[in-house]
Amino acid sequence: MIGGIAALIHDLPVPATVDIDLTPARDRKNLESLARSFDDLEAGLNTAEGGGTWFPRIPVENWAHYDTLHLVTRYGPVDIVFAPDGATRGYDDLAGSAERHMLDGEPVLVITPTTWETLKQASGRAKDLEHLDRYYERRQS
Repeated sequence: MIGGIAALIHDLPVPATVDIDLTPARDRKNLESLARSFDDLEAGLNTAEGGGTWFPRIPVENWAHYDTLHLVTRYGPVDIVFAPDGATRGYDDLAGSAERHMLDGEPVLVITPTTWETLKQASGRAKDLEHLDRYYERRQS
């Protein structure tokens, strides 16, 4: 887990988030499991369509080559970020330093605050730099 939910788990000073950002492993077994979860979540590609646009889940080659999938699910938006800025190998770069946390009774791997900082710096997006400013201000106080 990366992004805003990871920041909230670590009590970092960021605004509330509306989506969940995940960086899954890209091995075939995991991708096929992810494809099954897309069906369970009623996931569609986030488009101008109200409920998103359906996309073929199997074979996984139909979608697994993208770096990011923006999805709408029955629970809300989910971003699958296979290669976040600052971690070009995605899961392989992040999993080794991630921490195990419980979320709604389920174990999840969550990036550390140090990794969160690295990813925010690497993105360079205005909102990410603003999040870093808040983070640095809080650390100094």
